[in-house]
Amino acid sequence: MNITADENIPYVKEAFSTLGKVTTVNGRTLSSHSLQTTDILLVRSVTQVNQYLLQNTAVKFVASATAGFNHIDLDYLQKNNIGFTRAPGSNAISAAEYVMAGISLWSLQNNKDLSRLSIGIIGCGNVGSRVKRLCEDIGIRCVINDPPLEADEPTRYDYSPIEEALVCDIVTLHTPLSYDGQHPTYRLLNQHRIDTIKADTLFINASRGEVVKEPALRNRIKSKNDISLILDVWENEPTIDLTLLPYTFIGTPHIAGYSIDGKIRGTEMIYKAVCDFLSKKPSWSAKQVDFSHNPRTIIQLSTDIDSRASILQAYNIQQDDKDLKKSLKDETLQDGTYFDSLRKNYPARREYSNLK
Repeated sequence: MNITADENIPYVKEAFSTLGKVTTVNGRTLSSHSLQTTDILLVRSVTQVNQYLLQNTAVKFVASATAGFNHIDLDYLQKNNIGFTRAPGSNAISAAEYVMAGISLWSLQNNKDLSRLSIGIIGCGNVGSRVKRLCEDIGIRCVINDPPLEADEPTRYDYSPIEEALVCDIVTLHTPLSYDGQHPTYRLLNQHRIDTIKADTLFINASRGEVVKEPALRNRIKSKNDISLILDVWENEPTIDLTLLPYTFIGTPHIAGYSIDGKIRGTEMIYKAVCDFLSKKPSWSAKQVDFSHNPRTIIQLSTDIDSRASILQAYNIQQDDKDLKKSLKDETLQDGTYFDSLRKNYPARREYSNLK
């Protein structure tokens, strides 16, 4: 059994070597030529899996260690009887905690009382629902917009039109990227909707860059500079818009869901799915990962400390912002390679549940 895997899937060799020979590759530059004898292909979102990649190869099953799947041509896989799996929800906790870190930093620096704030959550699936829960825990009023979910589960939340979500004090996007269907999300935030966002709003995108019409956002911020931006995702990654980056309150290289816990969770999910496909019993699990080299952070709390300070102690979002903005001062870091290197070499970040 020959398995080709993106080199940035954590513990991929430890897990999948129990099933066959594992060859790791650069997912961004993976080509059809590399897959001539590959039975199982393991990817991340940087690899476009389609006819051009898979035609005339031996691939029988594709697994993406990601929640999203807009990089996968599902029709082609189905027509060619190629199995597929992904890891929905694996990074949801991490992404929600990223959003909370951003809100905490912004509200502290701007002296905002959380109990007086509202947040419009556009997309309330795995990530958005966790953002909702965390925001409600610290007193922020939530306005939920999710037409597909509303159609499937009309009583789950008190849903609101997108126009009501966009006039909240905080607006955060957590939709998948889709180009067709009844509710396409490609450039869901167009010029008109971006213009309706009120001044002094915190705008967060940790979903997909293409959900926002980036030129329209750039026009708004350059002409008025009256909203705060937290952008983790960008159009045209890894070659991002370096004219927009300086205007961000926080700008990061698509790492919102990059906790080591979430990554390993994703590896385990696709490993179990591949085992099912091969009718083999799993012999590796995330519980076997040794974290002795990465001890839990000890957070000192006192009765008078602000919960936001605790959140920022748990995850220093400002460091990720500083790392990406180094590219603004160094032309050698502006071709997209640096963006990818920040993701590849991202330091281990633990989720709240793994902190002491």
